[in-house]
Amino acid sequence: MKRPSPLVLLLVSLAGCGQERPAPATEPARLQSKATDSLTAVGFAGEQAQTRAAGSEPRPAATAAPAPPPAGNRPPSSLKLIFTASLQVEVADFGPAALEAGRLAAAMGGYVSDRQSSEDGEGRERGQITLRVPSEKFDGAVSALRKLGRVKSEGVRTEDVTKAYTDLETRLRVKRETAGRLREILVRQAGKVSEVLSVEREIARVVEEIEQAEGERRYYDNLVSLSTITLSLHEPDSMVTPGALDPIIEALRGSVRIMSGSLGALIQLASGLLPWLLALYLVFRLVRRRLRPKA
Repeated sequence: MKRPSPLVLLLVSLAGCGQERPAPATEPARLQSKATDSLTAVGFAGEQAQTRAAGSEPRPAATAAPAPPPAGNRPPSSLKLIFTASLQVEVADFGPAALEAGRLAAAMGGYVSDRQSSEDGEGRERGQITLRVPSEKFDGAVSALRKLGRVKSEGVRTEDVTKAYTDLETRLRVKRETAGRLREILVRQAGKVSEVLSVEREIARVVEEIEQAEGERRYYDNLVSLSTITLSLHEPDSMVTPGALDPIIEALRGSVRIMSGSLGALIQLASGLLPWLLALYLVFRLVRRRLRPKA
């Protein structure tokens, strides 16, 4: 058998390589995209189509985080609180300390509402001062008054009158509405004089109740806006060291007091019986003279 020539073998090899050449890389990608779109249209999208569809969905807008609550330990401004304090302070000199307390209250926008003082037998002065200061400066005023001397006792009290104040405002609003309706009735009233007078009396009664409620509200406003501090000042007591003979001396003093008391009681008894004894003596002498036999 005759073998083919090398030229023929080379041509056959080149022809086989041209038939087995792979398609460009873009062709499979294009075909895969078309197939995926077709499956998606009928509801059978593959994993890649579902992933792409999920990625194309709009994301929900991020919601803002809620604002944190306000910091601080002070109560809300809507509360109606009444602050009161009592301080007992030992001071070196009552007069300058009392003047300094009044100056502190005035510097904070307050005033001295009451002051009383007295002296004991040894010349030591003590007294009580009532101060009114704005509620927002209550803590500062108490701290400043502590520095006047040595604090012996202290007490702070807070009273919540929010409910009472709210009820008062509600009653006041209702009474004002009632007064307004009564005035409208009075304007439209065209009946008897007695009916007109009856409406006027009812208006006067409601107006009086409104004035009383407004006075009570002003009283609450004053207590809430101005806090009350009761300051008791006293000078130090004299320091005397007891001696060894003090109990004996005190016992002797007690005995002398008892003896003096007994002697005083005897004097009072004698002064009360002496007139009667004298009268009995005179009667006895008279009777004896009458009964004596005559010579």
